Amino acid sequence: MHAAGSSIETPKPSMPRVSVVMPIHNAATFLRQTLRTLQEQRFGDWELIAIDDGSRDDSAAIVAEIAREDPRIRLLQQPNAGVSIARNRGVAASQAPLIAFLDADDLWHPDKLQQHVARHERDPGLGVSFARVEFLTPAGIPTGQVASQPRSLLRPATFLYENPTTTTSNWVLRREVFEALGGFIPEMSYSEDLEWLLRVACQGRWRIELINRVLTYYRTSDGGLSASLERMESGWLRLVVEARRYAPSLVDQHFARAQATHLRYLARRSLRLRIPPEMGSAFMARALRSDPWLLLREPRRTGLTALAVFGRSILEPLRRRQTDSHAAPPALAAEPLAVHSAVFSTEPLVSVVMPLYNSASTVAASLDSVLAQTYLNIEILVVDDGSTDDGVRLCRQYGDARIRIVQQKNRGLAGARNTGIRNATGSILAFLDSDDLWLPEKVERHVQHLRANPVVGVSYSRSAFIDAAGRPLGIYQTPPLHGITPELILCRNPISNGSCVVMRREVLDGIRFEANLYGSPESYWFDDSFRQSEDIECWLRIALLTQWRIEGIPEALTLYRVSSGGLSANIEKQFASWQRVLDKTEHYAPELIRRHGERALGYQLRYLARRSIREGQPRLGVKLAHQALNHYPRLWREEPIRTLITLAAAHLGVLLPQGLYKLLEGLMMKITGLMQRLKMGRQARALAPHSGSLAESGGK
Repeated sequence: MHAAGSSIETPKPSMPRVSVVMPIHNAATFLRQTLRTLQEQRFGDWELIAIDDGSRDDSAAIVAEIAREDPRIRLLQQPNAGVSIARNRGVAASQAPLIAFLDADDLWHPDKLQQHVARHERDPGLGVSFARVEFLTPAGIPTGQVASQPRSLLRPATFLYENPTTTTSNWVLRREVFEALGGFIPEMSYSEDLEWLLRVACQGRWRIELINRVLTYYRTSDGGLSASLERMESGWLRLVVEARRYAPSLVDQHFARAQATHLRYLARRSLRLRIPPEMGSAFMARALRSDPWLLLREPRRTGLTALAVFGRSILEPLRRRQTDSHAAPPALAAEPLAVHSAVFSTEPLVSVVMPLYNSASTVAASLDSVLAQTYLNIEILVVDDGSTDDGVRLCRQYGDARIRIVQQKNRGLAGARNTGIRNATGSILAFLDSDDLWLPEKVERHVQHLRANPVVGVSYSRSAFIDAAGRPLGIYQTPPLHGITPELILCRNPISNGSCVVMRREVLDGIRFEANLYGSPESYWFDDSFRQSEDIECWLRIALLTQWRIEGIPEALTLYRVSSGGLSANIEKQFASWQRVLDKTEHYAPELIRRHGERALGYQLRYLARRSIREGQPRLGVKLAHQALNHYPRLWREEPIRTLITLAAAHLGVLLPQGLYKLLEGLMMKITGLMQRLKMGRQARALAPHSGSLAESGGK
């Protein structure tokens, strides 16, 4: 085996006409057969760039052995980074004007390269060519089944619906196309090929065309990437997020039908993989909900798929019961089904509550980040809180059955969240403001956290700051994750922002109260009378009135948008609202306020001073920083560094020219961000309980 990053280099007499790029990960079982179909090509002027993507089997050794006999083969090695990065690296190392991809378990007809090269040489405007594909069994035996191909002209919408090329092993493309459009998106391992084709189609400069002959053989595998149907759907939703950046009107126009087509494909694939029938039925039912006209548009494909998956969901339990009665004790026979179907039938529904008020410029990105979640069993309640812009119209254009829009007269952020809770049906609730974003694994990680810790009722993540345009600022909210007490919430608000919280519905049942604020009695959880600080007030009640534990997870899974146009920009109103939190809490927890009120006031004033500095109000920052020390002089002793930095930043903001101050501020942000990333990395590696000390960096 060769060291990571090494390569077997062999001299070449001249530049080859085709570069074949092969990503390899633990493919030793099939690799020799795949390489043989390449070496048996009638067209021999090729080079192979084989990228071993951190294999733990003999894959690299097999390639190295064959490369010693065939100078056209080069081996590159890297730690496991995913198929997209492997392919991109292979293209970067290649030389030829034409590029072909070949996965390590697929096969080619001997005429494959010859046919494609001839087609490209005849047609300079052809960007990507692909052939027909025949399916193989996992053992490599031809099935006689050939992938269907669209009969109409390939348009951009075609690639939003489904992949007419079936697999990257089927492609031959011009290098100039790849270089002009860029490579595969590194983070994507599913639908990354379809997203790249969609970019080509939307660009419009090069054609994508079929060679109407079977030249590629695609191996189906129960254990491969394609077996994970839920991750395939997540990858497709990520494709939609990317497509919305460069073709928003295309996505708006075709999303519902495209989603239905993709879900139908997943339902059909569930039959081939022989997974529990409940999942196939769920995919098909969702397809018909997304586009009820799908059956009329494509009656044969839709009708046959629906008949097969729904029929199997009815017949399979009958067959299983009959088999169980003759073959095995009931407990043993039922066990495999319990293991596999749990993923599909017992995943809790997560209700995502998104208040919307005049956020047309950001709400699409926020919705996209929810639709791209790796956890799929979600509903999204967009609560329009009396908006006067186009935000609601943008939300309606999605056409996703998981999105529900509830409209009301303006009640504020707390009122919108309450309305969302009233309409939610999930056993877990998550909150996302319409200007913030989530990373794709956000909901999945919180569900795992709650499942693994039955005493935890509120789960929150750390957050990364982004600017008004959505660009990362490189700094984070890194609050304590454990030992969350009422006094810690009062002084530091470790939860930091409402968009990072995922909680059990039972938690809210413990703080519900009845009131008549709008003409009739209703249930409330957040206090509608607060227009700011409503989240801190709610977290305090949870900590004081229930037995549920509040706990964080170390990843920064929320992207928190810093904007001077938001509610938090009005510093004085925010402080007045926070003082109301103290007044309300004192009525039912007087001892907490007596012991920690002055301390909390000092921390809050210092936090507002830092916020004033960040929003370009250094004079207000100076005033608030000194007020913080006057109210609570022990800030110097408890947190001398943070206090000194706040004071220095405020005074420098007043004294220095703005250009110089911005330069220093940018440098300090880079240093702070680096230190935060190092800290989070150490904590993630350690996986150890945290003390929750007030000295840890948090919200205040």
